Amino acid sequence: METTGIIFLVVIFIIILTVSDLQKKKHYNSFTEVLDGDVLSYECQRTGIVIDTKQRTIRFFDKERDKTYSYDNIREINYTLSEGGKFYDNGTLKGMNNAAIANWREQLAANKRSGLNILTDDIKNPMWKINVP
Repeated sequence: METTGIIFLVVIFIIILTVSDLQKKKHYNSFTEVLDGDVLSYECQRTGIVIDTKQRTIRFFDKERDKTYSYDNIREINYTLSEGGKFYDNGTLKGMNNAAIANWREQLAANKRSGLNILTDDIKNPMWKINVP
């Protein structure tokens, strides 16, 4: 009876870890886009941008900062879209596992490199990076 209980607890623990990992991945690659009249907003991975064409302002926010600028304060806007996950295996089970791990790591690194980069004339916050999935 004790063995069955231990196995049951281990299975429940694995299910909880799997569900929490899926929730993290779901949140990491999710984004929200809203167009409401003159205002367009975009948020991804706790970074975002709100553009108000009527007021001619752009609001940037991330985990630590939140600031609004007029169009005249924006110096440059550029973007980077990186790809990842192109490692191949040699046909063995170990090779497939190693390739899967390498692909996963490269995809995470590519997600961190990708984004919309905005340069402002603000001395305290000269650059903002908005993440893209």
